[in-house]
Amino acid sequence: DFRQIMQQCMQENQVTEADLKEFMASGMQGTPKDNLKCYTKCLMEKQGHFANGQFNAQAMLESLKNVPQIKDRMEEITSGVNACKDIKGTNDCDTAFKVTMCLKEHKAMPGPH
Repeated sequence: DFRQIMQQCMQENQVTEADLKEFMASGMQGTPKDNLKCYTKCLMEKQGHFANGQFNAQAMLESLKNVPQIKDRMEEITSGVNACKDIKGTNDCDTAFKVTMCLKEHKAMPGPH
């Protein structure tokens, strides 16, 4: 359950609800603290979308194609995922974060935009 994953990752990285709200409220602009970047990596890892410092585009597409709301957008999402899959940050947390931001930009992520 995604809510549970979020809770676990928040605890592991000392990220508070307030940190997340503040970041979301800023439209995810600005430079987040490292713990927020590592929280992103944690979310991706627990969903099997990130391992050994690498974004696993295939795994993400596999899990997304089972989401009913986005089935009809898979083509758009696939091109977004492919556009973002080779992004590298300064470290694993930064990489996961940059990939996530890229996916959001390409609207290749489930959830509100």
